[in-house]
Amino acid sequence: MAGSIFNNTLRRGLRTAIWWGLGMAGLLFLQIIILQDASLLEQTALLLNSLPPFLLEAFGGTSDITFIATPSGYLALQFYGYVIVVYAIYSVVGGLNVTANEEEAGVMDVILSLPVPRTQLILAKTLAYALLCGLVLALTVVGLLLGIVLTPGIAWDVGPLVLATLNILPGMLVLLAFTIMAGTIFRRRGTAMAVSAIFIVASYFLTTFALASPGTILDSLRWMSFMSYYDATGVMQHGLNWGNISVLLLAGAVMLGAALWRYERRDIGL
Repeated sequence: MAGSIFNNTLRRGLRTAIWWGLGMAGLLFLQIIILQDASLLEQTALLLNSLPPFLLEAFGGTSDITFIATPSGYLALQFYGYVIVVYAIYSVVGGLNVTANEEEAGVMDVILSLPVPRTQLILAKTLAYALLCGLVLALTVVGLLLGIVLTPGIAWDVGPLVLATLNILPGMLVLLAFTIMAGTIFRRRGTAMAVSAIFIVASYFLTTFALASPGTILDSLRWMSFMSYYDATGVMQHGLNWGNISVLLLAGAVMLGAALWRYERRDIGL
């Protein structure tokens, strides 16, 4: 029965995931093909060199003008520096579909009348949406590679860019788990959505202001933001940070565990 729920969830969410993936692939593709001439990088570096370093740290994750003047640095500013917020929206939508949407629509009562434990229900649907998150990123990688092929005059460092794209997945899974947890605690779709949105916005601004003001209390609180462990610029320069990935996956597992515990112990539809 859990397998049937997994397959049904995957089938119902496939079209949305494909459209999301194509949209993000198109956005990245456009950012790449705009850069037809390496001289644009030099002009961008000269412009950014006049900005205070804390602004570059806040929006690009680095104040290293030498790196910003590279194709990877350009994409760090123009795409990877902010795009986690866009992918977060997809994760929230998926998380709401695990319990909150169907519960509010009155469908969950019917589903739970089937011989399937609540834990298996949530795990099956969560796994389906985790795979759909992976599909969205896989399509984004296709857009990345297509853009690189069509800009042969630019010396792209392909491997780090692919890793930076795949590095988005742990953050998406954390937000998926957080939204599922919010849905099991607050029940109402609108409340769960609002709590998830607050979590994303608070994380974004905490990370942004912490990067812009090192050594302050905000910097000491930056560990509370899931975006602090995203660090696309660091991935481009140094490869995957398995410590950050482990923290995000562990946090997601704890949140999912809390959602399972809560859902097993409350009445549905009340």
